[in-house]
Amino acid sequence: MIKLKDLLTEQQEEAESKELEQAMGAAFTALGNEFKNKEAQIKQDVKQSDLQITEAITVISVIGFILALPKMTEMLVKALSKLVNTFKKLVGKGEGKNDPEGVAKLIIDGTHKWHKAYIKGLKWILKISGTFDKAGIKGDAAQTKAAELVYYTIIALLAVYSGVAAAGAFKSAIANSGVSDFSLATFESVLTAIKSGEVQEFAKKLALV
Repeated sequence: MIKLKDLLTEQQEEAESKELEQAMGAAFTALGNEFKNKEAQIKQDVKQSDLQITEAITVISVIGFILALPKMTEMLVKALSKLVNTFKKLVGKGEGKNDPEGVAKLIIDGTHKWHKAYIKGLKWILKISGTFDKAGIKGDAAQTKAAELVYYTIIALLAVYSGVAAAGAFKSAIANSGVSDFSLATFESVLTAIKSGEVQEFAKKLALV
């Protein structure tokens, strides 16, 4: 027998997931618009950069390169501001420590609809802007990996902000969500790098520290 309390909790969870999903959509649209508005500036920014990724394509190398491109970083921060604000409203800082699996489920349920679109969109922006060429990231597989690392860094920062700093909670949430395209391996690699200076700097710019 379903209790009223349980029903209300389930309805609240669905409403929160829907709100986060809508914020993801709004941020994705904003990302496209921001790039369109600043495309010339971003391309010039990339062109003037003399940096290149010479080591393996890792979270630290990709985020570090993007941080060295002020206009690219500015675009990402501005476009994602609504998503971050919505998440802060839904999940207070550190509150996920009390319910890590619940918050992990909220993140997965609220973001999975836009998962592929974000990776594809980020890959397109990094390619069209000349970032991949300047960074020396060649080949479709490497470029997809780089875009995934940017996307999962954003997801991981939302998780860490809310207090979910372990992959275990996500394993349980994935098992119960039916979502199959969430890469736990990529997420874990981002979590490993989350305390690095580059990722922390990105977190500061997103106001997630």
